[in-house]
Amino acid sequence: MPKFGDLENAIMTTVWQADHSLLVREVLERVDRGAAYNTIQTVTEILRRKGWLTKERDGRAFRYSPAASREDYVAGLVREALSSTDDRAAALIGFVEGMQPEEADELHRLLSAARDRGADA
Repeated sequence: MPKFGDLENAIMTTVWQADHSLLVREVLERVDRGAAYNTIQTVTEILRRKGWLTKERDGRAFRYSPAASREDYVAGLVREALSSTDDRAAALIGFVEGMQPEEADELHRLLSAARDRGADA
């Protein structure tokens, strides 16, 4: 799963932060990068084809909504990063060693909960 480009990231951040689906015009206004309408429309449609956005007709235009959360995206990046190494354990150790104590505590809690769910299955 490739990382979003700068404009893709700006569009997805805008859509993730919105409390409703957005028209391309609304995305353009919120992205505020000096991009042309057609550029935003093209990249938004590319994100839809990649599966990151959904669209629904609204009169003659379309409204776009996220098809997946920012957390889903970040989790995919982490999986991709781990798949690119021959030593996943070393990569995980480096990741965990860079955590704040409260993040490590949360990770421990989540791992325990996942282990408990696996034992119940």
